Amino acid sequence: MTAPTRDQILAAAAHLYGEHGYRGTTTRRIAEEAGVNEVTLFRLFGNKTALLEEAIREHSQLHTVPLPDVPQDPERELTTWASAEHRGLTTCRSMIRKAMAEMEERRAPECMAEGPTGAGKMLHGYIERLEEHGLIPRGQDAIAASAMLMGTLFADAMGRDLMPAMFPHPVSSALAAYVRLFLRGLGCETAKARPGAPRSRRAS
Repeated sequence: MTAPTRDQILAAAAHLYGEHGYRGTTTRRIAEEAGVNEVTLFRLFGNKTALLEEAIREHSQLHTVPLPDVPQDPERELTTWASAEHRGLTTCRSMIRKAMAEMEERRAPECMAEGPTGAGKMLHGYIERLEEHGLIPRGQDAIAASAMLMGTLFADAMGRDLMPAMFPHPVSSALAAYVRLFLRGLGCETAKARPGAPRSRRAS
């Protein structure tokens, strides 16, 4: 079987899960959308749960970018990383919303949290490296700081289309502002407010 067909199956599974959830995403539907037969799905992935988990992992990692081992330009590096994370969250938004709706029924794939959890650990480690290289003062709570930025990115990606009044600035300028505020909160001297950057309504 060629790779493109496998990719088609994973794309079909991810799309259908975002539309119909776990119960509504049947192997028959996946096979029909991917243009293969159900036997092929079971031969490749074993069962529906394994197929959905691989599809979710595949799509949640499409936009991931690493943070450098040796920080040199925290604002630029974090803005690039935050943009990729936000793009990934937005791409997977329908799947994430469906998984959150299904959590109480315990039907949400367990792997759904792996992407955000891994991103949070990556950010946590980067903050520690900022300390090690003297770019921020020592003694920062890296876990809390990571949770704050990750929560902000998640809220923007999930809420921008539902509550546009809360997110009036374009995505690119909003993400840059989140990163600057994050770094300034950590005491990074290089994170300065820039002319034309989004300001609060009170300041404007």
